Amino acid sequence: MRWGTVMGLPGLLALCVACGVSAPAAVEPMAVSGDPTPPGRAFPARVERVVDGDTFIAVRRGERLRVRLIGVDSPETVRPGYPVECWGPEASRLLTRTLPVDLRVTAAYQDGGRRDQYGRELWDVWLPDGTFVQAKLVRRGAAEAIAYPPQTEHADRLDQIEARARRDDVGLWGHC
Repeated sequence: MRWGTVMGLPGLLALCVACGVSAPAAVEPMAVSGDPTPPGRAFPARVERVVDGDTFIAVRRGERLRVRLIGVDSPETVRPGYPVECWGPEASRLLTRTLPVDLRVTAAYQDGGRRDQYGRELWDVWLPDGTFVQAKLVRRGAAEAIAYPPQTEHADRLDQIEARARRDDVGLWGHC
């Protein structure tokens, strides 16, 4: 028999507090209402590894690609000649947990170019459960919303999410 059935939720929470077990942090829902969904032009890809908080290596149609997430910028951790920035290691860990090796994702280009000045692919990315990765990073304070024209399709939504994260001192906004 489950504890929640015998004790009820209030009793279970009281037991946790009495035993010194803290309640879990608020759990983020899978796909969040109002966040973008994959467009019809989306394509599948597989995660090979995460580079830092906004860049990862993916495989698409057998080709290994370095991918930069569109519309976000996380604190630096691996940029040559630059120090590790505040909340950079935490941002990298979040993206590593979000995009584990071999995860199948859905991705899409935006209008206005498929590569940045460093030759990285520019993608919007969704998890199998529909979560928009960039929104998750901004929501958790692991990246700031940055519009890099002409790829600004989701800039307004990411700005709204960032405003809330800043207000609530989430992640880098509460620590840096």
